[in-house]
Amino acid sequence: MLGPQPIFWLFVAYLLLRVCCLRQPVVLVTCCLSLLLAIGGCRAEQGLISQRTVPDRHPVTQVVRVRPDDIRVQDGFVTATGIDLRSRTREALIFSVRDAAMLDQYRQLDRPANWHVTGMIQPVMPATNENEFALRRYYQQRRVYNQVKLDQPPLITPLTSWGLGDQCHRWRWQLGNYFAVMPEPLAGYCQQLIIGQSDPSNESTMANVKRLGIIHLFCISGMHVVLLIAILRWVGVYLWLDREMVDGLLILALPFYLVIAGGAPSLVRAVIMAEVGLLRRVLGTDRLDGWAVSLLVGIAWEPAVLLSLGGQLSYLLSFLLQVMDRQVTALRQSILLSVASLPAILSYVFEFHWLSLVISYPMIPFFSVALFPLVLISAGTYWALPVIGELTNQVLLVFQRLVALAADLPGEVVFGKPASWMGIGLFLITLWVISGYRHARRWGILSLAYLSCFTIIHLPPNGEVTFVDIGQGDCIIIRAPFNRRVMMIDTGGKLNFGHQRPASGRDVATRTSINYLKSRGIDHIDTIYLSHRDADHIGYLPTVLQNMRVRRIAVPAGMEKQPVLTRKVGTVNQPQIIPVTDQHPSIDPELRILHPFAPGEAQNGDSMVLTGCFGGKRFIFTGDLDRAGECAVLDHYPQLHADVLKLGHHGSRTASADRFLDQLHPQWGIISAGRFNRYHHPNDEVVASLRQRQIQILSTQQYGMIRYVYTPHHGRFQTTLKGGELKWTLPNCLNN
Repeated sequence: MLGPQPIFWLFVAYLLLRVCCLRQPVVLVTCCLSLLLAIGGCRAEQGLISQRTVPDRHPVTQVVRVRPDDIRVQDGFVTATGIDLRSRTREALIFSVRDAAMLDQYRQLDRPANWHVTGMIQPVMPATNENEFALRRYYQQRRVYNQVKLDQPPLITPLTSWGLGDQCHRWRWQLGNYFAVMPEPLAGYCQQLIIGQSDPSNESTMANVKRLGIIHLFCISGMHVVLLIAILRWVGVYLWLDREMVDGLLILALPFYLVIAGGAPSLVRAVIMAEVGLLRRVLGTDRLDGWAVSLLVGIAWEPAVLLSLGGQLSYLLSFLLQVMDRQVTALRQSILLSVASLPAILSYVFEFHWLSLVISYPMIPFFSVALFPLVLISAGTYWALPVIGELTNQVLLVFQRLVALAADLPGEVVFGKPASWMGIGLFLITLWVISGYRHARRWGILSLAYLSCFTIIHLPPNGEVTFVDIGQGDCIIIRAPFNRRVMMIDTGGKLNFGHQRPASGRDVATRTSINYLKSRGIDHIDTIYLSHRDADHIGYLPTVLQNMRVRRIAVPAGMEKQPVLTRKVGTVNQPQIIPVTDQHPSIDPELRILHPFAPGEAQNGDSMVLTGCFGGKRFIFTGDLDRAGECAVLDHYPQLHADVLKLGHHGSRTASADRFLDQLHPQWGIISAGRFNRYHHPNDEVVASLRQRQIQILSTQQYGMIRYVYTPHHGRFQTTLKGGELKWTLPNCLNN
């Protein structure tokens, strides 16, 4: 939620001014020291990142210490994190394994080991699309700075002795294996709530939880720490142990549990607050002091903790629980917590459900009284009394069905991502409203603020032509001013070459094109134009149809009845499919169809070619049309020209004929191709031909998402990357 540096420093200055007005020197000194700690920690973290991140991609042979709980096996790939014994840098390892028996061997690795690896080391890739999940930041928050792609499975040497820290991680792995034998979804809840491991089988439930806006129930899941302490205290009393002795043992044990449970931001906060609570008699502190200490420790543990959704919600909502009027009813409290979490949720999820305002009311007692206790009791007794776990599992299944049912009810709003200044403004107004929640005028001002942000996001005066960095494929989004129409040319897709196909809900389109559309407040597409049938152009169509309301699909004539299309479209909420040729009248006024001239097989030579004028510049989109097709288009349209040309076939030499380039004479050439693609796109000769004609090249490989933002008569290109960040990924022709 924190915005650019000027806004951030303005916000800090405001907070310091408020503290100065209190006229309490101790509070002022404490705040200044905390601010210096945060700034110093961030600067030190940035220096550490720069020092330990490799500058480019190069071969490496090294020995990496890997703990058993840092290994993941999924979809034929093994991923692990470990410490390079030479540089002492944490790295992510990834390699593919096709042998099912060998995959099981990696799942059963139960102790720390030295992995002798050979492969290519590279920095973790940054987000290359607007509002895409920042994988690099995610890894950096876990002290992982580089990624090694192994040429072959590593040689593993198990350790015969290890320290207490390694033993804690081994206990975590053993708990994970113990939970894995439980039925789903109980196994997933035990893993997530007790040891902080995500379970792929619970992804749909977590997606529904986010849609309903009750993700904060998991982010303030320190509830289970409080419950665990209460249970252990009860056991201590039952064993006739002194209360002070039990508290002392808990103070010593909680840090170990923090390591075993994965050290998530919400858990760090909960454990520190619990420690301060246990020491309250000695320290003379209150609950708010415990929250403040947990924030300081959390920032020292992870300086960027407040830049993640989990960190923001955990600290914000736990703070409100400490300062909120004790006379507030449970229903009103749940509404206030939901309203408080909304600015952060919109900044990361871009949508909310109207039910989120009231659903916390029954959910909070259900989590604290039923779900958490049942999960903890089941985890502790499953080895002896599995019937308790089976009954708990039935409760969880009912809970998941109810959550799915509620998430599917009408009321979901794709709000879009507020700009930084909007997010901070909504957050401050929300705190002001909560401090005087009985004043109806304040609620009216907050509603007006949300309505204003919604209008600004949903009715932008400018339009966009966006080339999504979707890997080795094409995906172009065209949005008219004020969102009058939204069109998509191709969806992207991936050729798997024998690897297991990932579920459509987890493919690249979900985190790129779909995520970008929702961040702009868009939940529908008027027309999807599919240039031809290749997987890298239509492979993600099912994902788009699942996440967007699509009115119609235009395809080259002859493709409408091909199984490769009908299988992807399915039968549920099927949009209208329109076969087209160049004689077909325009479906959308912004685009005109130039090719194909007759029905065909929807192969490269039958690719749909589209043209349109945006912001005073003419664009031509050619799909994978070959050189013969390009020349045929010129024969039909001898006056055709272009300012911006989306190069055919990802910059392959099978397209971009000299005659085609000479007659169109574009100023800009857009290339959509994947990094390290096996086809070596773009071709050196094509790039040289473009440069010879002084055509400026913009490639998604180099610049990530490419956006042409336009008004009726003017426009400008904007790119997610500046062009020099990923030189080590580029082919030589783009680096020269």
